[in-house]
Amino acid sequence: MASQQSLPDFVAALDAAGFLVRIKDATRVDQIPKIMEANPTKAILVEKIIDSEFSVLLNAYSNQDMYAWAMECDRTRTGLKMVEKAKGRVKWETVETAPCKEVILKGDEVDLTRLPMFLHHDRDGHAYTNDNLFISKHPDTGVYDWGVYRSMFRSKNEKSVDMTCTSHRQRINAMAAAAKGQNLEVAIVIGGPILDKISCLVGVPVDTDDFEVLGSFYGAPAKMVKCETIDLVVPANAELVLECELMASEGLSFDEGPYGEFTGMYGGGLKHNYRLKVKAMTHRKGAIFQHGTIGGLRPWFTDNMLQLPAIEADLFGALKQGGIDVKEVRSPAGGLSNIAYAKINPLGGGDAKQALGIMLTCSKQGLPKIAMVFNEDVDIWDDQAVLAAMAFRYMPDRDTVMINGCNTMTVDPKSNPPGIASKIGMDCTIPIGPDWNPNEFVRSTVCDLGEPPAGVVAMTEEALTADMEAFIKTAPKSWREILANYHGQPYPVIYRAFGNLRHRLGRTDDAPWYRYTFSDGPFAYEAKPRAPSNFDPKHVAPTPA
Repeated sequence: MASQQSLPDFVAALDAAGFLVRIKDATRVDQIPKIMEANPTKAILVEKIIDSEFSVLLNAYSNQDMYAWAMECDRTRTGLKMVEKAKGRVKWETVETAPCKEVILKGDEVDLTRLPMFLHHDRDGHAYTNDNLFISKHPDTGVYDWGVYRSMFRSKNEKSVDMTCTSHRQRINAMAAAAKGQNLEVAIVIGGPILDKISCLVGVPVDTDDFEVLGSFYGAPAKMVKCETIDLVVPANAELVLECELMASEGLSFDEGPYGEFTGMYGGGLKHNYRLKVKAMTHRKGAIFQHGTIGGLRPWFTDNMLQLPAIEADLFGALKQGGIDVKEVRSPAGGLSNIAYAKINPLGGGDAKQALGIMLTCSKQGLPKIAMVFNEDVDIWDDQAVLAAMAFRYMPDRDTVMINGCNTMTVDPKSNPPGIASKIGMDCTIPIGPDWNPNEFVRSTVCDLGEPPAGVVAMTEEALTADMEAFIKTAPKSWREILANYHGQPYPVIYRAFGNLRHRLGRTDDAPWYRYTFSDGPFAYEAKPRAPSNFDPKHVAPTPA
């Protein structure tokens, strides 16, 4: 998988891996949304679109199994592997031509209506392309950036783009161009393999050339090809490219939205955004048009969940950098990128709280809004294990971290003003310190004595009683240790033998086992009864009148 795949090769690989559904019947564009909704966990290739020369690929990176497949690892390791790949830099190479040059349309020849345009969600402002990899250079440094942005149809050679998030580098590039009184050259690559999308989402310093990071993910230089009308390069495996002038000098002054977002709701209403003029349109003959699933009734199974491993990678890397002994990070699908879990090995009493502070503030995505940390014994990929740890290792008054005024996605309908949110962290780890007994948090795992040893000779009750007495007198024994020692003897005889000794046995103070030893009383130490742990008036006899 670690290579620069063409989109047709990527589709073939999806098919071979069992991730693809093919729709062979001629399909109207207005049927596409229902097809996406009906296949939430599979990529879909609609081979024939009525009135269009393009086939359509949908839902091609909708779940964590796909991301793990692309990264050639287990899904619990996807974020960790992304962190390692993001550290690398491999210089890219320019090639003379590429399949995306098989059809070149410039000027008046540009016609976006040739694309399979459709209304994805009922209240969308218009048809969108959303599987867009926007590429630009910073006007001052020339450093390349690419990222995923939604873009709305305006006319056959105009689009608008949502760049209201102030921390996104494409917006920063546009603002820098506007400050010079210039517009910004932008190339839009529509569609591409999962690895390309993962690469563009990892957090890297702002002076990083994103295509050098792409090469690290490939394990070889990314091959790039020059655009026709603008001074930019695009990946040579591009299927469909729109060469644009982003009208930065006009400012954020054109209508864009609403749009059904990854939240499963309409993100941000009607916005003021940038306008794009499309100067050229190039593509492979018989190209595949890729559209990302987003929103709908199952927002946790959509292409926008590609944010999940990106969040996991950002958080894992930052926790490591912050000195936290982090083992795994998970952003659960149903949390829609706004919830994250970390499995850590706390080395000090404050590690869990510090980890929460890092998790809530470190990602360039402005997410998550809710973070939780757990010990190593909790499987953070098991939702029931997570809930159980929350139920009995989290205490709201002691284990809550709240931070106000943080960055978040502008599409969060509860953020006010848009893009600003409070965040909460929950410490679900076993507390460290002299006031806490860690044995109270040990899991009550089932007893498994294994198979009895071969050749066990059955003992009489009298013989076993005498043997058990001698066994306990060598050192105090837990009931498990006694059962293990006599494993294979008939269990009624074991229990009767113990009963013969019980009136002479007391319990030691060696928590958590509280072993049996010979004693003058039930407690082989100075034991004081515990105070009542709670009060329930329903269990108290009424006071006589």
